[in-house]
Amino acid sequence: MDNTKLLSLLKTCINSKSLKQGKLIHQKIVSLGLQNNIILCKNLITLYFSCHLFQPAKLVFQTIDNPLDITLWNGLMAAYTKNFIFIETLELFHRLLHFPYLKPDAFTYPSVLKACSGLGRVGYGKMVHTHVIKSGLGMDVVVMSSVVGMYAKCSLFEDAIKLFGEMAERDVVSWNNVISCYYQDGQPEKALELFEEMKVSGFEPNSVTLTTAISSCARLLDLERGKEIHKELVRSGFVLDGFVSSALVDMYGKCGCLEMAKETFGQIQRKNVVSWNSMIAGYSLKGDSESCIELFRRMHEEGITPTLTTLSSILMACSRSVKLRLGKFIHGYIIRNRVEADIFVDSSLTDLYFKCGNIASAENVFQNMPKTNVVSWNVMISGYMKVGSYLEALGIFTNMRKTGVKPDAVTFTSVLPACSQLGVLERGKEIHNFIIESKLESNEVIVGALLDMYAKCGAVDEALHIFNQLPQRDFVSWTSMIAAYGSHGQAFEALDLFEKMQQSDAKPDKVTFLAILSACSHAGLVGEGCYFFNQMITEYGFKPAVEHYSCLIDLLGRVGRLQEAYEILQRTPDIREDVGLLSTLFSACRLHKEVDLGEKIGRLLIEKDPNDPSTYIILSNMYASVKKWDEVRKVRLKIKALGLKKNPGCSWIEVGKRIHPFVVEDKSHPQAVMIYECMSILASHMENYQVFSF
Repeated sequence: MDNTKLLSLLKTCINSKSLKQGKLIHQKIVSLGLQNNIILCKNLITLYFSCHLFQPAKLVFQTIDNPLDITLWNGLMAAYTKNFIFIETLELFHRLLHFPYLKPDAFTYPSVLKACSGLGRVGYGKMVHTHVIKSGLGMDVVVMSSVVGMYAKCSLFEDAIKLFGEMAERDVVSWNNVISCYYQDGQPEKALELFEEMKVSGFEPNSVTLTTAISSCARLLDLERGKEIHKELVRSGFVLDGFVSSALVDMYGKCGCLEMAKETFGQIQRKNVVSWNSMIAGYSLKGDSESCIELFRRMHEEGITPTLTTLSSILMACSRSVKLRLGKFIHGYIIRNRVEADIFVDSSLTDLYFKCGNIASAENVFQNMPKTNVVSWNVMISGYMKVGSYLEALGIFTNMRKTGVKPDAVTFTSVLPACSQLGVLERGKEIHNFIIESKLESNEVIVGALLDMYAKCGAVDEALHIFNQLPQRDFVSWTSMIAAYGSHGQAFEALDLFEKMQQSDAKPDKVTFLAILSACSHAGLVGEGCYFFNQMITEYGFKPAVEHYSCLIDLLGRVGRLQEAYEILQRTPDIREDVGLLSTLFSACRLHKEVDLGEKIGRLLIEKDPNDPSTYIILSNMYASVKKWDEVRKVRLKIKALGLKKNPGCSWIEVGKRIHPFVVEDKSHPQAVMIYECMSILASHMENYQVFSF
């Protein structure tokens, strides 16, 4: 049997992937002593690689006595890289460099550089780049495109862009590599700019180019630009593959254009998991968990296995829509199918349970997830903050420090508001020191959170120190400082700062006006408060919210202008029956012993919520203040008949960097006996000077 016949049979085996027949031919080749025939060996290697038998392919090469054909080396390296066997590629290249009779050529380097990229071996890649220059291939467009690609995939974006700029000749691959560089480096605007430059230079974008360009539009939420690219593709008759179609679905979904996303998704003939994930992500952003679950069901029917990205997107949709039942369904799927969840799935589950108020389940997920990643701790801190469990949030931060996980900017901006809410200044200062240790004291968001913490903890001087150090002051920092002055009795300083803010580039918003109105309310500055309330409406065009009216009603109530406050409520339909505002005015009536108006408001509040004990208590105290004892007795009997009890109060104190919480009649504290004895002594002293009303 001659060589031609063997080669023909071998090629038939390759096309049909007939391994059994191929092995018989291999035996024949060896028996005929043709194991050094380069052409036959190349085809044997191809056969074994096509059947994913890599070791036999390697042995075919190794048994050649003197492999003097560079195409044989190149073919094996190309086969290795195509199958992601990168280490063997570099080992074979190293052997080639020391082989005395051959030198690498233009077909060798692309495979080797791809292996460097796959392994992240940038040092070896630079050495290969040096070899390319020395071998005189520095002007070869394919080789140099591969070098650019290696630097890009190893995240050396500056080196890739610099080398691209020095290329005398470019091809589509080199353009794709550098456009991808800008996209991966968080510069989607520059990626799109280069995309346009590529077209102007006469190059036809391919699927890779278009996928990156459309993804850049998605990242920028530039719907119009994305639509333009889509229209150009339709006009040119470009056949959309799965990657471009999925990128379009993703872009439309992220830009909130779900109808176009659905239309594009429907046109994909063979939907892969990326296409499904893109469509699910679009619905997830809208919080449409029902549609996400429906797509998940269709995926299952079509035999597409969901990825962790699929599950994470659906869980985020359930979290946004607060659909606990659907979220539990996905959690059940993960458990039943023994899916090994990643940090994103675990974090999405934790967030879902917190959003739905199922704190125990969130804690359970956290207990079972790896705790080496800062993200998992951040999700727990953020979750506790959402449900108002500030002590627990600080506890998680403490445990995080103990386990050796380094907090990041998100950690600090999440935990500082816990100190603000609890008013625990010493703990806040301790976290400030951690921020300095982490060299994050110049982070603008963290500085804003620190300013807010010091302001709300009453450390106005520290807050002002941070405020004065800010390189640029936005409306948030101005508002925080105004609120700090206002809530701690420094109303005139707040007014002065508000005036400076109005002269700066940062313009006040509704929250700023709320802070200045609150400052006026605390100081009883009626004229100024009314002026700013009107200024907010007439000069800035803001419609007052309930909170602004609350400050105004409180301000008028403090100085006894009760009828005026009541008339404001009555002539404003949106707030006429607001329980919070009526309660504020009701408390003012008790303070100023305005029984007639107080009774009228009290009746309104009881109609709205007959089971609120605070209304009856204020009414009783108001009657007691004007010595209407019969009315006091009637109200007390009503409270007793309804079985109402005042909600127990809760307070806390920070001692020695520890927070000690207390609830009414709580005896769980280890030093409870001593605390109650001290309270008894204090109460007996106070009784000599003050008579307590109900």
